[in-house]
Amino acid sequence: MGKPVVMTGLFFAYYLMYIIYMRKTGLLLFFLLTFMSISAQQVKLQIEGTAPAEMQTIYLIDASRQVPIDSVVPHEGKFRISRMAGQNHFYKVGSRQLTFVLVNDGTPVSINFNKGALKGSPINEKLHRYDLQAGALEMAMQYAYMAQNRHRLDSLRAVWQCIIKEAVSENTDNIIPAYYINEAAYFCPYDEMKQFLSPDKPYYDHPLTEQARAMLHDYELKLPGNPFNDMELTDSFGRQRKLSEWCGQGKHVLLHFWNSVYEPCRKDMPRIVYCYEEFHPKGLEIVGISLDANKQDWLRAINEFHMVWPQLSDLKGQESAAITTWGIHTLPVNALIAPDGTILATNLFNGALEDKLEEIFGE
Repeated sequence: MGKPVVMTGLFFAYYLMYIIYMRKTGLLLFFLLTFMSISAQQVKLQIEGTAPAEMQTIYLIDASRQVPIDSVVPHEGKFRISRMAGQNHFYKVGSRQLTFVLVNDGTPVSINFNKGALKGSPINEKLHRYDLQAGALEMAMQYAYMAQNRHRLDSLRAVWQCIIKEAVSENTDNIIPAYYINEAAYFCPYDEMKQFLSPDKPYYDHPLTEQARAMLHDYELKLPGNPFNDMELTDSFGRQRKLSEWCGQGKHVLLHFWNSVYEPCRKDMPRIVYCYEEFHPKGLEIVGISLDANKQDWLRAINEFHMVWPQLSDLKGQESAAITTWGIHTLPVNALIAPDGTILATNLFNGALEDKLEEIFGE
């Protein structure tokens, strides 16, 4: 039923990478300026409804900034909010435990928290159905995460991704995708995101899509067929090294972007070790690029996982030059570079990397 106001730790990686984007591109200023511009185009927002006794205060929350902008105290289980607000701006309505999302399209909205129902324009009623489905799955994922039930968590996440993708793909003629496009950008393939974010879409310029558009741009930095992006970093022995010392020198090179303390990177490391042991004798080179900020953590992980291939880092963490040079928005990331220095493939996971190397180097 709806979405909690406070996001759970399950989506920590999403918001960690959101912080990276805000810092690297100055999107915070952009968001504030864009919000002020959008807010200037205001229409009346009218919400009335019923709420159970435990919902002592009903908040109106700006979905872009995740902050309350208004509140009311229900009287005999009924409440009403009426104010000027940004046209086509997304808001959440509810309490700390339960909120419903809506878009201000100028049509009055009626909410019944007792029954989990929302009535309004066809767009808002459709948005509510997605919100209920996604919210229920997110709550179930939280329980699976706390129970450390990885199989159930993966199954629920797959269904959740289908709901998010449907919310975008089935509504490219209206504003609904603006609310879900950032989440979709983390798992939808590049070709699909390119279509979802074509400039002719009615939600393309919505401020909520800025993060997804930035991610799409960053993905294009590592598209197959493009030349690799050279950069200079310090190796684990303190020497300045360039990627061009390995890339474009006649060998296949795997660039592996990682962090020593981030659990998905640590779980991925034995696979990278296997690839080095199996394919380095056949001509593969691997270069590790760490987004660590702590030198001791970085060096300790190199020894722990017996990573004998070159390791580079500027030890700037979320401010690393690798983020902007290679468009990194999640970890781990890998890029396979062809002998001529062009990008052959990126983000090869779930056996795809081993299959690709088998294809290149044979038995």
